[in-house]
Amino acid sequence: MSQYLPAFPDTSADWFQQITNNLSPDQLLWLSGYSYGLAVAKKPQEQLPPASTPEPENLHQAAAPVHLLNAAPQTLDSAPPSLTILYGSHTGNSKKIAHRAAEHAQKRGLKPLVHDMNEYPVKNLKQEKNLLLVVSTHGEGDPPIAAEDVYTHLHSARAPKLHETSFSVLALGDKSYLHFCKTGADFDAQLEKLGASRLHPRVDCDVDFEDDAEAWIEGAVKALLEKSVANANGNSTNGHANGTTAAYATTNGHATANGHAAQYTKKNPFAASLLEKIQLNGRGSHKETYHLELSLEDSGLVYEPGDSLGVVAENSPRLVEEVLEIVKLSNDAPVSDSTLGEILSRNVELTVLTRETLTKHNEFAQSSELAAILADTSRLKSYLYGNDVADLLRTFPTQHTADSFASILRKLPPRLYSIASSLKEHESEVHLTVGAVRYEAGERRKEGLASCFLADRVGVEGTVKVFIECNDGFKLPQNPATDIIMVGPGTGIAPFRAFVEERANDGATGKNWLVFGNPHFTTDFLYQTEWQQWLKKDVLSKLHVAFSRDQAEKIYVQHKLLANSREIFAWLESGASFYVCGDKNRMAYDVESALTKIVQQESGTSSEKAAEYVKSLKKQRRYLEDVY
Repeated sequence: MSQYLPAFPDTSADWFQQITNNLSPDQLLWLSGYSYGLAVAKKPQEQLPPASTPEPENLHQAAAPVHLLNAAPQTLDSAPPSLTILYGSHTGNSKKIAHRAAEHAQKRGLKPLVHDMNEYPVKNLKQEKNLLLVVSTHGEGDPPIAAEDVYTHLHSARAPKLHETSFSVLALGDKSYLHFCKTGADFDAQLEKLGASRLHPRVDCDVDFEDDAEAWIEGAVKALLEKSVANANGNSTNGHANGTTAAYATTNGHATANGHAAQYTKKNPFAASLLEKIQLNGRGSHKETYHLELSLEDSGLVYEPGDSLGVVAENSPRLVEEVLEIVKLSNDAPVSDSTLGEILSRNVELTVLTRETLTKHNEFAQSSELAAILADTSRLKSYLYGNDVADLLRTFPTQHTADSFASILRKLPPRLYSIASSLKEHESEVHLTVGAVRYEAGERRKEGLASCFLADRVGVEGTVKVFIECNDGFKLPQNPATDIIMVGPGTGIAPFRAFVEERANDGATGKNWLVFGNPHFTTDFLYQTEWQQWLKKDVLSKLHVAFSRDQAEKIYVQHKLLANSREIFAWLESGASFYVCGDKNRMAYDVESALTKIVQQESGTSSEKAAEYVKSLKKQRRYLEDVY
């Protein structure tokens, strides 16, 4: 190595070789940038040669450490700037983005620390100098359970002054909900109110968040580096010196171990062949539930119980035709490099309305009535529920061009379904339990986008574009000896079929208790034969069913929990994990209320203490929900 260091004494060269032999390629790249910065500081008048700066292609590409490559006298402090990244996650997306941001920051010479808000000591907030915050919004604008303590602390009288803190917020949400990204917006406003300075503007992400998240990471890290350079040089020009900016070197390459896994993603889904489609309900049922088996052969896609399958569906041809007729536009009308008919079929949302779509439409319609709806949260919530784009066009007509019409519509997001199988039981397959959504509203027949796409328009040997969506917030216990209680009415039973298959294949010693509900025993007992077989094999320890319409008084899953309160509480006290899957609007609330009542009744404590007990289960990740 000494031949490449002619200016070094022999002893220095030997010492340097010993040190660098133990460094990784990334560490060597960081050291080169750091040394370069020191050289610039010591020779401010010298023009140092620039380096090439190829841009990263996408979220999955790794970026190399930062190099301060311009001729201006810029350098970081002798120690790389520290950075704290907090995430508050419900399904795991915030966690993934936080770790991606940390990877990106570390490769640019920063010292990131990632913390789950659920485990972060709130007293540390006042000490943070550089803070990135990634958080989702849960339910009707509430913070996820993991973020509650930090959220509450920042909004309390005990909140610290944060005049020395620089921050940026990435908010995750879903535009189909009224309070889109509210938690992130609340954090952003409160941090500023407490005196913190915004390092980079907040970014609000819809369900298709990858590109926006990557742009936020790039922008926030760059802003922090520029701030650090400015601080080191004693100027306040946001890291710009003599009109020049720091350049960032990157390397290309997919940061995944499995080439197939990198190939098939949300942006590039896998065309899975449909192997089997079975209607699970008996004749005479008012429900229409399908068991679907899809092949993942040669895809390289893998999943765990608790994960979801993303389905890329197409809008109903009947609905597309209806919308085109109302808006008085041609199916063949050109829009960008496509046609309006193609865009309405594959690219934009027609079955669900959002506040943003109503707002954009009213820029053309100029309706005082629609403006009044948009201004009234209660009326807006009521209008959004059950209405679709055809309803909007009929109720508030206006003249649209093909381009203007396409521009008001939300990008069509994929639909996620809880996976109903274990790969250990069904190699190279993924199974779903899908309830076809059909209903009458406003004298129109309506249907769910993906459920009826799968039920009506994909036959056996047909293909469905799919990808795997990991859900870190709904996983089996790490300890196979842990008992589990599973509450899953209707199609909420899907992940629990996967749970039991997985535990059976693993030889897990923990007990499994299933509570299932549906209208009728004779027509709606989904996977009845399988559950009875698991019971015989003692893989399923307990099975309680609630068939709500088989008697005069309706019985639901929460009633079955209350009827077995003593044993439910005993299992929880012995360390059992509690899982809920299904309808979030009523069922999930009723189940939580029942569990709180069980704790209060069996422990003899107050309702407030019982609620704290249940909240503690959630914070310990022993009460997990997959609700929709």
